[in-house]
Amino acid sequence: MAQKHISIKLWFEDEKKFKTFIAPRTNTKTLLEALRLNAEAEKTADNLEKSIKILEKQLQFIVGIFRNQFTYDQLFEGLESFEVAKEVSRILSEIAGYKEIEAADQDFLPEQTEKNTPTSAE
Repeated sequence: MAQKHISIKLWFEDEKKFKTFIAPRTNTKTLLEALRLNAEAEKTADNLEKSIKILEKQLQFIVGIFRNQFTYDQLFEGLESFEVAKEVSRILSEIAGYKEIEAADQDFLPEQTEKNTPTSAE
């Protein structure tokens, strides 16, 4: 079974363009490290300072996954702030073989349907 390519798209300010990087094949050692980082992140969710340190470890790990095709600073600066958590989670999940959950990107407000729309009789 072929592994899905893990990719990341980063903005390079000096060049004013995005670049997409593809991670080489990952192995079981990589999987175990990704799972450990996820477990560590879950344990420290209530402590902001520890969460920051774990995020920094996760970012370093991602640089390694991509075999240093970009630097830590390029990763740090190449993602917008609102993208960081989603990208880290996506990459670590893809290493584990999980499919990206599309529902996470859906709007949290349900669409108005005839069933949800009040009528003048109500």
